[in-house]
Amino acid sequence: MDKINYSIIIPHKNTSNLLKHCLDSIPLREDIQIIIVDDNSDPKKANFDTFPGLGIPHIEIVFTKEGKGAGYARNVGLKKAVGKWVLFADADDFFADNFAEYLDKYKNSTYDLIYFGIYRVNKNTEKNNIDPKYDKLMMDAIYKQQYDAYKYTAYVPWGKMIKLSLIKENNISFDETMVANDKFFSVKTAYYAKNIHFDEHRIYTYVPGHGFLTHVKTTEANFERFCVYVRMNRFFESISQKKYKINLISPLKNLVDIWNMKYFFSGIKIMTNNNYNIFVELFNFCLFLLLNKKQPKYIEKSKFILNK
Repeated sequence: MDKINYSIIIPHKNTSNLLKHCLDSIPLREDIQIIIVDDNSDPKKANFDTFPGLGIPHIEIVFTKEGKGAGYARNVGLKKAVGKWVLFADADDFFADNFAEYLDKYKNSTYDLIYFGIYRVNKNTEKNNIDPKYDKLMMDAIYKQQYDAYKYTAYVPWGKMIKLSLIKENNISFDETMVANDKFFSVKTAYYAKNIHFDEHRIYTYVPGHGFLTHVKTTEANFERFCVYVRMNRFFESISQKKYKINLISPLKNLVDIWNMKYFFSGIKIMTNNNYNIFVELFNFCLFLLLNKKQPKYIEKSKFILNK
């Protein structure tokens, strides 16, 4: 196992046909370990007898029965990872042609974390497009040396190479929540990485709308998101990066349910216990929208807060 350079971890649930497409985009090489962690797929939606990757060398498949979500699945994968570098992919996404060549370029580098450019599939044309949000963050990092904006606002785990030693030495793991499980992981790896590099070559394509957990919108799921955001905000405060805090007004609004207000009142209590004032949050939220009303649509206006 000391020959493994890359461990690619793929959580999966109920999308076997898309998983096959993802696997087909990864070359089968002795130095690439592919770890698929199935999150208790429905037998009616996944044929376990012909499951993608079965019996193929260098592909390890873990069938979990807990059904705890993508964060749990990724943590299971991390325990099995032995590569020098770790990469993550969602089962419904895929890698770009010859992406491994770009990985090999940095195989023996001293970087801890390498960000790459990404594509996104246009749902109407099914063609790869440049994602304007991530592309701007990448260009600003490379040509304006504005690194922190990418590090602390690009919450996705894919489209990057991460030293496994960085994850292990700093005891970083994914939140085992049903939603927002990757955000804190991405922020922590960015913070603890001492040597970061940005490469504009696009090695990964994500398909919006296919994620099996990304778009869960129940009030309970929204409460999990809210709790993750609060913990992230506390972390941003602790590392003197207050300007990247997530404004809590929109997440709090998503807890309103006229038939069951327990999550909303729990959210208010959590804010109070963490010294967040709802009126200050609301003021900052309105001020930010006012100052940025002419920003491009891809700017996620509700996520940021103005802090000095």
